[in-house]
Amino acid sequence: MKKLGALGLLFLLTACGFRPLYEADGSSGAMQEHLASIEVAPIADRLGQQMRNRLLDRLNTAGVPEYRLEVTLAQESEGYGIRPDAAATQEQLTVYATVKLVDLNGEGLVFEENMRSTTSYDLVLSDYAILTRREDSARRLVLELAERIHRRLALHFSKADAEE
Repeated sequence: MKKLGALGLLFLLTACGFRPLYEADGSSGAMQEHLASIEVAPIADRLGQQMRNRLLDRLNTAGVPEYRLEVTLAQESEGYGIRPDAAATQEQLTVYATVKLVDLNGEGLVFEENMRSTTSYDLVLSDYAILTRREDSARRLVLELAERIHRRLALHFSKADAEE
């Protein structure tokens, strides 16, 4: 009975026009081709290098560039959880990314989007421990943003393919 219900649900999903972003055998050839045609512009600072490397791995940029991905990063931290001696006990770190996809064939800006990712961590008495937590948190946030950028690009191209 459960199998029959699952099969019925599958038919309902296909009837409403649902298409998976990534197919079972990886990505569709067309999607891989679109993503491989994106040139990732250099991103400033060490965090930018880490994000760019992740994007290059995810996009598998080996094709002839038709688009350029430009990303600008900024980060902000704020202390909270104040102790009686006015020292913060936790810090919230937010990384902002401004993402632009530019068509190199003369059509200009395809889309621009602002993204952000936030995390928090405890502040301890060791300055070194705080520094390593802050750096590790920032690295994890930019890698998460890189994954979100990859999904956003895939979504853009899947919508463009559906419109054609």
